[in-house]
Amino acid sequence: MSSLAYDLHVLVRTLDRSAETRLAPFGISYARYLAMVIVADHEGLTQRDLATALGQSEPTASRTASALAEAGWLEAERIPGAGNRRVLTLTSAGHELLRRSGTALGSAFDEVARAVGHDPDALAADVRRMTAIIEDAP
Repeated sequence: MSSLAYDLHVLVRTLDRSAETRLAPFGISYARYLAMVIVADHEGLTQRDLATALGQSEPTASRTASALAEAGWLEAERIPGAGNRRVLTLTSAGHELLRRSGTALGSAFDEVARAVGHDPDALAADVRRMTAIIEDAP
């Protein structure tokens, strides 16, 4: 028997696979796209902050940041006097890639929401509210 929790799990898994396919022409994986979204929303965060936001280990987030930097989409500057800590910012090329890929990805998912009778912005707001309630629950 299906439940909302299971159906949402299947939806998220399907969205993730679809995002990988839709982002492939831009030369970026969904995981790296998500990292770029987080950095763009929180310019100046550290690799440790990125790891926390992505739910990854610090070494994994470090490899993600390094790959994005090697591609020219991210800058990782050492914080003077803070050991190996680095501050992350998107380059202009990174911002442009995020704009183009985000537009393609967002418009595709917006069309799906409209196809089933939902306003994409209202649905996104509901999802954020639901996430906040679940995160605040014991």
